[in-house]
Amino acid sequence: MSRGMSGPKPYEIRGALGVDPKITSEVAPTASQAGGRYWEDKCNAGYSGTPLWKLQAERAQLEQEVAASRPAAQKIPEGFKPVEKAGLWYYSEKRQVYWKPTDGKMYVWDSVAQKHSELHEATTYDNRIAVGSCFHEKAAQVKHVVVKDLAKAGQALRLSIEHLDRPCALYALYEGHRGSSSSTSGAGSNVCAEFCVKHLHQKLLPKLAGFRGFWEDIRLEVALRESFEELDAEFAERHPTATDGCCAAVALITGNRLVIATLGDVGCVLCLRNGEAVELMRAHAVRPEEEDDENDSEDETVAGYEAKLEPGAPVPAIRWTRAFGHLEHKRPSSVPRLLATPEIKVLQLQPKHHGFAFICRALYNAIGKNVAVSTVFNRSAGRPRMASGALVDAAVQWLGQVGDLGLGSIVAFFDRLEAGESTPPMKKARKEEPSQVRLRHILLKHRECKSTIDKVRNKQVKRTRGEAERTLRAVLEECEGDPERRAFATRCKELSECQSCLKAGDLVGDLGWVKPGKYGETFDGVAFALQVGQLSDLVDTEQGVHVVMRTA
Repeated sequence: MSRGMSGPKPYEIRGALGVDPKITSEVAPTASQAGGRYWEDKCNAGYSGTPLWKLQAERAQLEQEVAASRPAAQKIPEGFKPVEKAGLWYYSEKRQVYWKPTDGKMYVWDSVAQKHSELHEATTYDNRIAVGSCFHEKAAQVKHVVVKDLAKAGQALRLSIEHLDRPCALYALYEGHRGSSSSTSGAGSNVCAEFCVKHLHQKLLPKLAGFRGFWEDIRLEVALRESFEELDAEFAERHPTATDGCCAAVALITGNRLVIATLGDVGCVLCLRNGEAVELMRAHAVRPEEEDDENDSEDETVAGYEAKLEPGAPVPAIRWTRAFGHLEHKRPSSVPRLLATPEIKVLQLQPKHHGFAFICRALYNAIGKNVAVSTVFNRSAGRPRMASGALVDAAVQWLGQVGDLGLGSIVAFFDRLEAGESTPPMKKARKEEPSQVRLRHILLKHRECKSTIDKVRNKQVKRTRGEAERTLRAVLEECEGDPERRAFATRCKELSECQSCLKAGDLVGDLGWVKPGKYGETFDGVAFALQVGQLSDLVDTEQGVHVVMRTA
């Protein structure tokens, strides 16, 4: 082979590399030294050149990040079975609840929206609601309901509403019309009002128990509206020949929301802490001619009437435009035709709200409407029975002769309302109630007591419950203007029918140290909520009506 076709000689390569030409061992040049491409000699030709150990570490880190981004494997709760093969939903027949593995949350089926809705866990707010009522002895056609714990009422019907926010309560006032009454005995009846008292909660509770998701405002409105309409239809079915009827005002409280539904002209007033009182609902009636409403449109606190009698128009056969019962005015051909569809409002309770009142129309008109209600609220110092009684007393004083007018009211005071519209309350340290309290009291018996003997004066008690309450309301009024409570001791010696009034000095009316359970649940609920030196509202026990003062 000719020299021109062969590669360089070994000594030539050594010389070119700067190696001593005398070294005779073979030297193998690299591809780059021989004029070729250097990457062809590398074992990982075509890669980035990153060390293998670093590539492996990066790969392990990437796998960890991907694993962390995936939802953790959920353990299937006991009693849940897959609804479909894909396992997207699991269902518990016992609990009637769905479970979703992807988020681990519980759901219920919303038959209205036709979708799954998250199961709502009830929130307990620190709100305190004090409620009381008062009705004149002759207001036989006026009925009322006060359910302070609606969940307990549901349990009695084997219906659970534990998913509703607390407190959960129901208050209702029914003012009957055209029912039978007896002026001699003071007894009377109104079939429609009595029917509503017994059956409204039976319509409402199944609806509230039927959906365990979060109850939005519109759903609460629909539930109350349907309950009213179904109640009226059932009354017509059971009492087709009845001629009486009633107006109604119903309040449902759940958590920080107040839902009010009204039929007819029961006065519904919301009182604010700044002294203002606002009519929440219109009177579902034709405005009487004797009432001047020229300024109603200018006063935002006055709601006015739903209908107005035009000049020259005949007086309608019935003045209400909405009511329960009055079946002859609900026929298709009736003019005017009564409705049983309530007007409903939902309020988010705020710290500015002081309370509300349901007031029979005759009483409301007699006392001067919302201005008088505001005055009574401010003077009652958070005592609802004192306030409701004061409203009735004011109407009786103004009217003189009561007759069979519906004079009665329900009053509720709010306390510890939290700011914010929909945010859940912050967890607060629970205040420990005292294990015992020192109390003084004034007791007045009445004809309905277990024992009607006044052991202090050794005589039979003949007064009515209403008379006992009126006397003690006057005592509360007097004591409110006496911060040293000297009037309390004086009135206790003069009026109390408990032998504790015979004690001397500052111990007059003293009950000693009282532990829970001694005088009953109702008494304990009032007494253990008092601050030292504070006077209670009127309290009922089987012994009579009390006014209690905590001394230690």
